[in-house]
Amino acid sequence: MKHMILCLLLLLSFSLAAETKFIFTGDANVKAYFKNSTGRDGTQAFNQFFRLNAQAKPDDNLSLKVGAVLASDTWEGDNHKGILTGTTATGGTAIGGTNDDGFGNSNVTRLDHAAIEYTKNNYIAAAGRLVVTTPGGFVTSDDRRDRLLLAKIFDNYDMLAFAYDKRAEGSVTNKYDDVDMWTLNYYGNFASWKYALQTAYWKSKAYSTTTSAFNGANLDNIKQVSPHLIGNIFGVDTAFYYTLLSGGKALYKNDHHSFALKLAKDLEIVKVEVQSMVTRNGGLISGGFDSLSSVINSSPDHYNSSIKLRTVGFGLGAKAANETLHMLRLSKNFGESFSATVGGGFGKIYNASVIENDQVVDATAKYKVSENLSLNLAWGRFFGDFKDHAGSLAVKAHF
Repeated sequence: MKHMILCLLLLLSFSLAAETKFIFTGDANVKAYFKNSTGRDGTQAFNQFFRLNAQAKPDDNLSLKVGAVLASDTWEGDNHKGILTGTTATGGTAIGGTNDDGFGNSNVTRLDHAAIEYTKNNYIAAAGRLVVTTPGGFVTSDDRRDRLLLAKIFDNYDMLAFAYDKRAEGSVTNKYDDVDMWTLNYYGNFASWKYALQTAYWKSKAYSTTTSAFNGANLDNIKQVSPHLIGNIFGVDTAFYYTLLSGGKALYKNDHHSFALKLAKDLEIVKVEVQSMVTRNGGLISGGFDSLSSVINSSPDHYNSSIKLRTVGFGLGAKAANETLHMLRLSKNFGESFSATVGGGFGKIYNASVIENDQVVDATAKYKVSENLSLNLAWGRFFGDFKDHAGSLAVKAHF
């Protein structure tokens, strides 16, 4: 982290001399949480998420963007990996993606994003590790990819975008262990409606037909089509998302479908939202898609939720699973500082080769201490085939 900060300060010193515009932003999340059924006494823990972003603009067309994350995944207590009982490690809750040295020193600083972006005459060209967010987050919700991007914004604000992703590099000396993706997308407006059509193709030279495990090497020959439609019908906010994946050699071999329909109406007294999520034959819904529950999917902002208990439509690959989730949520603002939601629903959720019949209730509350600081409470409980509950209290700040 200190090396990243030194680089940012050095860049700032040059920018002052050259009159470069410089922008700092960041966000932080300190969370206390619990899960009931993770052991005899459950789990009670803290974790932290801090992100620092910097953007330099030497001129009106060029932008250099970089961001670093401290404790981006799970950093609970003084030891990232776990503690010792005698001479035996008791384990820990660390998950992948960190550069922890394995001795509990909690060195989990890493690059969040870094990109060079150039805009001119309504064209955008970018290269680097880019933040990737699609409308509604149905396929991708605030992900990071090593990517080349070229986009054209038209006079009516429609946009055509082409991108190439390096999904996996493998050994840099072996071109046959790479995974690549190409995507062509169109985003548009018609009257009061917004729409998008996203397409993609994955190619892997290292796929293996000997396993059905969901891994990057098996994302070969897969085609994706994802239309989105967002607008208003008779005063009801309406959003529809659909994704088709097909043609894969190891994963997504057949036709794999996923749908979501969300309806929302603000009745002034309370806002009412209903949503149905449906997959067929192991269709894909991003782990960050808003399920209207804090314990299902619920991983926006590239931040793994500590209280997520189940996901719908994420990581199934070739498994022939049909899932559903139907949710109702009521929201209310009590003045400018306090808001709350209550909700619940039911569905069929795939877990460890079993389709569960589950019911869930959910509640959240948010108190704005100031414009940039808030307290956020979340709680959810499962009934039916799966029984568990989890909750959290988080302090969130941004600038």
